[in-house]
Amino acid sequence: METYLRIAAALSLAAAAHAAQAADNAVDSTKSLLPDAVFVQLGRASETTTLTVGAQWNWNRHWRIGERALVTAYGELSLGHWRADRGRGHAIVTQIGFAPVLRCWPSGAKTGWFAEGAIGVNALTPLYRTRDKRFSTAFNFGDHIAFGYRMREGRHWEWLLRLQHFSNAGINHPNPGENFVQLRVVVPLERFDG
Repeated sequence: METYLRIAAALSLAAAAHAAQAADNAVDSTKSLLPDAVFVQLGRASETTTLTVGAQWNWNRHWRIGERALVTAYGELSLGHWRADRGRGHAIVTQIGFAPVLRCWPSGAKTGWFAEGAIGVNALTPLYRTRDKRFSTAFNFGDHIAFGYRMREGRHWEWLLRLQHFSNAGINHPNPGENFVQLRVVVPLERFDG
């Protein structure tokens, strides 16, 4: 009988541990759906001004390059409003995009100066048209390079100066592309952890 009680106690402890792990996993999976940061961004091309908002999810991965440099990654979703100063046809466009982003920290710390780059996918609706340019597809790639600074104190806000190019990579013609200079402010949703 004592052996059965020990087995029952062990099984009860294992079941309780499994239930606790399942509850932790449920909380972790819900938490992983929430973004780690949000951003707002202003951009300018030759005839067009943009306002973009979005969210970022850290991938919690890093790679060392050499003795000091550190590379991290995140994914971002963005929603943008493009408005041409003057143009024929569709001068107001909504942009929805996703991009996986690689970021390099030369100092090896996740604060201070950094550089980043990405190639993402975007949908533009309606088709982008200005006086001088006409896109032929709603699907476009968006690649960018950026230089930024993450504040060392407080909530670790980030400030980035970005150069971003949109085009369909020759899927259809015309494919004039558009280049934007952008200023982005990123606000972490939780206190920075590392």
